[in-house]
Amino acid sequence: MAKRATALALTLPPRPTGSPAYRWLYDALREAILAGRLRPRTQLPSTRDLALRYGLARGTVVRAFEQLGAEGYLEGTVGAGTFVAGSLPDDLFAIPRGRRTPAPPAPAAPRRLAGYGRRVRELGVLEPRAARAFRTNLQALDLFPTTLWAQLAGRRLRDASIRDLLGCEPLGYRPLREAVADYLNLARGVRCTAEQVAITNGV
Repeated sequence: MAKRATALALTLPPRPTGSPAYRWLYDALREAILAGRLRPRTQLPSTRDLALRYGLARGTVVRAFEQLGAEGYLEGTVGAGTFVAGSLPDDLFAIPRGRRTPAPPAPAAPRRLAGYGRRVRELGVLEPRAARAFRTNLQALDLFPTTLWAQLAGRRLRDASIRDLLGCEPLGYRPLREAVADYLNLARGVRCTAEQVAITNGV
């Protein structure tokens, strides 16, 4: 499908009091994309043009574009420009009309446990779950950047010191907690600090 250029006839709503400029532009662009006024694969003007058009700093427009790109609403190519994503993240959660929900499977017959199994079950130990789609505790390992992770881990281990072996704060590695807090503040609008984030070895 050919990509379409647009003059971006976007009318920005009044800016809420105390709202950052990048968030104001982000909300307007996201709403226009979801409402269909900016259709998939439509090319957006450059950040410099948008900054001049709406009287914003170019860094403000860049930050809004980066946020929309991180969430899957925009996609860009060096030398080609920035485009509305062909597949929006919100579409992944939509249920196609006319598709009937399949009937739930018949419940499996209860398994008989030996005496030891019954005693273990009384202790509250969770039984292993069968593999299925959207299973908890199972990451998208096929999307994990294994090669990059190995390179970064090897580089870090080459510079390891005794201090690194002594552990960290009870809530977890502080630089990681600060990064998580920064992400939540920026991407999710959650006001929090590193002191409110705990890093665990599970989910």
